Amino acid sequence: RELLLATVKRPSPSPSPSPTAHDVDARKRTDDVLLPEGLDFGSLLLSPAVLDGLSSAGFRKPSPIQLKAIPLGRCGLDLIVQAKSGTGKTCVFCTVALDSLVLENPSTQVLVLAPTREIAVQIHGVVMAIGCTMEGLECHVFIGGRPVSQDKAHLKRCHVAVGSPGRIKQLVELGLLSTSSIRLFVLDEADKLLEEGSFQEQINWIFSSLPLNKQMLALSATYPESLAQHLARYMREPTFVRLNPSDLGLKGLKQYYKLVPSHPFPHKIFQEKVQHLLELFSKIPFNQALVFSNLHTRAQHLADILSSKGLPAACISGGLSQDQRLEAMSKLKQYQCRVLISTDLTSRGIDAEKVNLVVNLDVPQDWETYMHRIGRAGRFGTQGLAVTYCCHGEEENKMMAIAQKCGLTLSPLPRESVHPTALPLEKPASFFQRHPVFCPLFSHHRAGSDGRAV
Repeated sequence: RELLLATVKRPSPSPSPSPTAHDVDARKRTDDVLLPEGLDFGSLLLSPAVLDGLSSAGFRKPSPIQLKAIPLGRCGLDLIVQAKSGTGKTCVFCTVALDSLVLENPSTQVLVLAPTREIAVQIHGVVMAIGCTMEGLECHVFIGGRPVSQDKAHLKRCHVAVGSPGRIKQLVELGLLSTSSIRLFVLDEADKLLEEGSFQEQINWIFSSLPLNKQMLALSATYPESLAQHLARYMREPTFVRLNPSDLGLKGLKQYYKLVPSHPFPHKIFQEKVQHLLELFSKIPFNQALVFSNLHTRAQHLADILSSKGLPAACISGGLSQDQRLEAMSKLKQYQCRVLISTDLTSRGIDAEKVNLVVNLDVPQDWETYMHRIGRAGRFGTQGLAVTYCCHGEEENKMMAIAQKCGLTLSPLPRESVHPTALPLEKPASFFQRHPVFCPLFSHHRAGSDGRAV
């Protein structure tokens, strides 16, 4: 009880969007993202415009991975950067990219590839935030689901192109994206981009279209053995930047599992897990939560169930249109959604600071996916909680194998969890009246005519 109490706090969101960087002083942080006093971005010898942009975006002090990787990146070295989820890798390559730009040249000089459209949009936001004082900076997102004519207009002047492999390849093939001036090539979530059967063919094609004389950065929280073999094809004597590669877990993240009875019918297992999830939500205070399901149909069904119970929930998956996916992410980041139900579309790269609870309704297929999923909570050294529901038998064995592979300490979820009333409110009651999305589940709800809670 005391452990859960210390791990997940009563909701305390802000009604206005948060700055790009995490406010290190606003919440207690673990020591894996903090540096000794006296070190700041000024010690990295960055250009005044980039330093001003970092400050304006809320970046006060570099994290350990930023302190180690940014100077090497500025030297023009090819880098393979591995660091825990939520410790500042996006800031690394955005800072290196912006510091290398020649703004007088309107051509595309930096190309960033991301495995999902949502990550690409998020990267664009970080580039523009850090580059806010760089007059004339042009950075655009190129992803599927948007008209090519819009991309053509943006490419007339675009210093930094961020996109998904499929759309970037299409634009190069059409002659709309010129690669002749690209000097920096970035693979974000490199292990996902280069995994078997993913984007390998497209990335090989894009790489062959780039100039020989360029710098390359590859970043990820996990580093499977196969990644080194793939990157050897692209990089020239890369420098590895890795902090505690054997310790992948976030220090502020407590991890639990809950065994549920097995059943020959999958829908019965789903119903059992949903009941346990509703119980968890009713007893544990949390800011925002991400719930992962392996199947899109389950994800949407669960979102409907939670909404009917009075908990504002949204669903995001690859089956939705681009506008629907972006709308769901916007709701999460602007605190209009308490719970986001997702497939593995958002298991990587997505940074939503108020998320401090991650639930795996299904055990992920591999250890890399598990580490990326739980990394959505406990961002940048904050406290978080991860709970995985697994059936007796195959799912249980798979979960234990993941824990052994990653050297994780998994504990059974305590039967008695902390009830929300046991925690003092960090905001006055009037705040929750104005923002009912953050009221504790099942408190003061009544059913409306449509069956939904009001």
